[in-house]
Amino acid sequence: MPPVPPVPGLGVPPVPDVPGVPVPPEPPSRPRKVDMDHVKITDPERMKALAHPARMTVFDFLAKRRAEGFDGATATEIAEVAGMTPSAMSYHLRTLAKAGFIEEAPSRGDARERVWRLLLHSFSISADDDAPESHQVIERTMSEAFRAQQERNFARWVERARTVDPALRRASMTQQGHVRLTLEEAEEFTRRFMELEQEYVDLGVKRAEEGHDPEDGTHVFSVLFRFFPRV
Repeated sequence: MPPVPPVPGLGVPPVPDVPGVPVPPEPPSRPRKVDMDHVKITDPERMKALAHPARMTVFDFLAKRRAEGFDGATATEIAEVAGMTPSAMSYHLRTLAKAGFIEEAPSRGDARERVWRLLLHSFSISADDDAPESHQVIERTMSEAFRAQQERNFARWVERARTVDPALRRASMTQQGHVRLTLEEAEEFTRRFMELEQEYVDLGVKRAEEGHDPEDGTHVFSVLFRFFPRV
């Protein structure tokens, strides 16, 4: 499975605003500096921590929160987005924390309300080349989990596209095609795409670290790059 893009600005597919969910208050201080060191995950048990729709929704939502400049969200806010009760959500939050994907953030002032934020920002999930079939199955399951979450986000955009500012529609795009390339050309294509993406990722990271500013004119865009041979 190819690397999951870094989160802030242009990262793991974000969750759009959910009607009926209250807008969380702004954090008391700017978020901490983002650790963009890339981590390769090969442990099947750690992979399985994300292989659940509710936990994928949690990770996706916290990725969007981070890109917006918020330092996490409360357990209640997360539960509302996932359509679960806080008590039911607590198990999934503990599972993600144990696997090293999220961590507790500083309290907003109410010690009774736990705040959670992303801990892992740039990672890839891949079974070792000589891994047993059971590990490879988990890797495929994770690929499907990420694909399904992105499809949910894209379906929501298609449904709401005509209700947003036309400028947002003009700034978005989807594209599909086929190109005939040598292996060297394919590697060059991937490298150049990643370089362009990284330029804007760095800009998003800077903004995320500066904190949330509702007046800066920015929006969180979802990026999905699929480039694979027809076999």
